[in-house]
Amino acid sequence: MTAAVLTSPGAQHPPTTCFTYSTTYPRPSLPSPDWILVRVHAAGLNRAELRSRAGHTPFPPEFNIFQSEYHAEPPKILGEEFVGEVAEAGATTGFEPGEKVVGFIYGGGKAYDGAYAQYTVVHRRRCFRLPQETRLGWEVLGAMPMSLWTAYGSVVLAGRLRERGEGATVLVHGATSSVGIFAILLAKERGATVVATTRQEGKLARLKEVGADYAVLEEDIEREVLGRFLRGVDIVLELVGPDQITRGMGLLARYGTLVVTGILNLEWQATGFNPMKIPATRCLTKHAMTNAGPGTEDDELDLVEPVLAEAIRNVESGKWPKEHIIDRTFELREAGAAHAYMEDNKAKGKVVMIIP
Repeated sequence: MTAAVLTSPGAQHPPTTCFTYSTTYPRPSLPSPDWILVRVHAAGLNRAELRSRAGHTPFPPEFNIFQSEYHAEPPKILGEEFVGEVAEAGATTGFEPGEKVVGFIYGGGKAYDGAYAQYTVVHRRRCFRLPQETRLGWEVLGAMPMSLWTAYGSVVLAGRLRERGEGATVLVHGATSSVGIFAILLAKERGATVVATTRQEGKLARLKEVGADYAVLEEDIEREVLGRFLRGVDIVLELVGPDQITRGMGLLARYGTLVVTGILNLEWQATGFNPMKIPATRCLTKHAMTNAGPGTEDDELDLVEPVLAEAIRNVESGKWPKEHIIDRTFELREAGAAHAYMEDNKAKGKVVMIIP
């Protein structure tokens, strides 16, 4: 099979020299009847894959399905997210060959070879059906799963946007990321007022196009937010890093929630943060794909397919223009160039790799 093989990992190597395009890489086989072999058609790129390519040790919470498989060395094929079709289904999976499916945070690219290839294997607990009748292209479908679910889980579930109702206020910190774009779309669809931030003045217009009510530069956050919303905002989605927690907590209204989701700045620690200084009645939480606590995993997984289906309908109808969610596509043989593009912070949405 064809694959983009990580042959020269390490931050000392330019991204374009790290991958070798192979046409003879061994096709994976099913490790047990609980697994599915998928013909990958597109793979969405994620920041965690940049860290793996650079040789950084994966953070243990990133192994969201099989913690026992944690290891410090990335596999030869990266890729934590895919869309494609079932090629072979294990006897206990409930899937059939030919079904359109998606997988994300599924172990690939972390514990075993991932989605930068024509084929990958996925456990049935991390494989979800796409609407079989959809006519969206694979490149558009590939831009949606992980970013959409992360935004939904963070804003709607962890931030409790559903319970707050229309008129809630949401601040998206780091909004030009693909998760940030979906957070804006989801919040606006539910009647919220959205403030979206960016470090680059050239990206302000993009945030307004997507639907943000206010697009704000990083250095102007306090002045703009507290100047417009004297009591603060109801939800802060923190996509930059946990070192921004103290700042974000100061922007919350009473009974507001700050949700830590992203690590765009690669700062894994909340340096100087003292939980005893959280303002009264404010809440701090985070969203993860699974392992959120006893009794919660199955409930959240049951929502993945309907959330995806609703989003796909929104794109098909034009309610969510596909140009808002997908920034650029690359061919599989251009994996290094795709990584370089993301590292240069040029993207204003999802970067997707097409797997021919």
